Amino acid sequence: MGDSRYTGVLLYPRFSEYELSVMLSVLKQGGKRTIFLGLDDQPIRGEAGLPSKPEATIHDFDINLLDSIVLPGVDDFKHLVDHQELAEFLHKVNDQKRIIAAISSAPYLLSMGGVLVGKTYTTGLTTEQRRFLGTFEEENYVDNPVVVDDYLVTARGSAFMEFAFRVGDLLGLEYDKTWFYLDCRI
Repeated sequence: MGDSRYTGVLLYPRFSEYELSVMLSVLKQGGKRTIFLGLDDQPIRGEAGLPSKPEATIHDFDINLLDSIVLPGVDDFKHLVDHQELAEFLHKVNDQKRIIAAISSAPYLLSMGGVLVGKTYTTGLTTEQRRFLGTFEEENYVDNPVVVDDYLVTARGSAFMEFAFRVGDLLGLEYDKTWFYLDCRI
């Protein structure tokens, strides 16, 4: 791609570390610049306890420097329900048609921000959970491990490898899929 812009990786309390593992490797192999963005500048812990400190926040980082963002899932997202600042940030990124990638429960954050309107998607959330949350367009749900709709990539948590590969491909990165397993069919 030859672009000097960043992939923003959102970090929030209880984010799923494993869902980012292959993604971060693909971005690194592809020479992609990354920036770890938080909702604020406070240290946080992932769902497995990994301590992390954002490099910048969604409030102070210039979104014009982003060509993509990645949202990991979270095992309990009560603290993110109706999070207005996050919804506004995602809406702004979407308005600029940047690559947006969300895995597991993170598509809820996209639906909360209006990003999924008219888009096909998948998620790790059940039908009952999606209906309870009330922000999803159920008719656009696709029962696949990974769904790509234009610049939007969504995935179930168990598809974290294919998710990373799809994002790497959309970014035009060169990376070696056999680094992750020898018999790569994705």
